[in-house]
Amino acid sequence: MIRTSPLKLVLVAAIPSLALFAVGSAVTAQDASADVRIRVRAGGSAHVRIGGGHVRAPRVRVIRPWWRHHYVHRPVIHVGGHIWVGGYYQDRSFAQPPPPPPACDCGPQYYGPIAPAPAPAPYVVAAAAEPELPRWGLGVFLGGVSVDGMHEGEDLGFVGQFRLTRGLLVEGEIAKNTLEDGGRVDRRLMAGLTYELGAERRWAPYVTGGLGTTQVEVTGGWQDSQAVAEIGAGLRWRLSPRIALFGDARLGSRESVDRDDDLALPTDASARALVPDEDESYTRVRLGAMITF
Repeated sequence: MIRTSPLKLVLVAAIPSLALFAVGSAVTAQDASADVRIRVRAGGSAHVRIGGGHVRAPRVRVIRPWWRHHYVHRPVIHVGGHIWVGGYYQDRSFAQPPPPPPACDCGPQYYGPIAPAPAPAPYVVAAAAEPELPRWGLGVFLGGVSVDGMHEGEDLGFVGQFRLTRGLLVEGEIAKNTLEDGGRVDRRLMAGLTYELGAERRWAPYVTGGLGTTQVEVTGGWQDSQAVAEIGAGLRWRLSPRIALFGDARLGSRESVDRDDDLALPTDASARALVPDEDESYTRVRLGAMITF
C-alpha cells in the first residue's frame, strides 16, 4: 500500500502543466510534425523531449513538512559489556561500630539471646591402672655365714614380709646358724626394712637393712648375747603372682651386750677358739622362696 500526502499529489499534477507551457514556446521554432515526448518522475523532476532535441525541465524540490515524516522503525541491537581486572580501594572514613549491648544476667527469656553451647570437655586419656601387688609374704631360706673370716657355717631360717607401699616392705626373720660343725650355734631374731625397685616387674632388685639380737652358745656351756646390725642388697624374681624366689648378700656386725667375764671358758682348746670377742663382724648369703598373698 502506497501512502501519498495531498500536497504531493497537487505538485505532481502541476508538473505536466508547467512542462506543456514550456514546450509551447519551443514548438513554434520547430516543425509541428516533430516527435514530442514527455517523461515525468514522481520524485520531483520532468523530462520533455521534442523531436530529436532534449530539453530538461527545471527540477522542482518538494519540501515535506516535518510533521509528516514517517519513520521506519528499525530494531536496535546493542552488544556491550565490560571486563574488570584488579582490586578495589576506596579511601573513605567509616563510622565507628556501635557499642556492644550491656551485659544482663536476666535469667532465661523466651525472646532472649541463645546461650552458646558449652565447650566440650577435653579428652583425657585415663592412665592404665597399676597392677595390685600382694601385701603379705612368707618364706624360707638357706645360706652360709662367715664370722671374722675364720669361722664358717650354715644359715637356715624363716622370713616374713608386709608391704607398706608399692616398694617398701617390713621384714622379720628368725634364723639359726651353726659354725664349725655345731661347735657354736647362733640363734638370731631380726627386723628390718626392704625397698624394691620396680616392684611391679618380674625382676626387682632391692636393698635391705635390719637390727636384731643373737644368742650365742658354745660347746661346754658358754653363752653370750649380742646386738646385731646389718645391711644388704639382693634380687627378687617373681615366678607367678603368688610365688617368688629371692637371693641377697648381707654384711653385719655383732657386739656383746650381756657378757659374763666370770663365766669359765671351755676347757677344750677348739671350743675356746669359738668364743666370740666383744665385737665381731660377719657376712652371710641367703637363697630362698616365698609365697605372697
